Amino acid sequence: MKVSIDVYTKNIDAALNAFKFAIESGATSARLISNENYETRKFEYLNLVFEVDHKSEAISMLDNGLFVRDVNEIGNR
Repeated sequence: MKVSIDVYTKNIDAALNAFKFAIESGATSARLISNENYETRKFEYLNLVFEVDHKSEAISMLDNGLFVRDVNEIGNR
């Protein structure tokens, strides 16, 4: 069964590595989106989104503490 993954991080290297690993693990509809502060136009976080089989290792690699499910939790990391 495929599941949709939607996580956030400020760690650029972790996001790039997770994106690459997800693609190599068979993920589809993968997107890595940068977001900036509307007023300052400065980088705030990255949003990683993809679909993958529910048993994929690409999901478990996101549990390393650098990714959060809710964008409001980014400040707590």
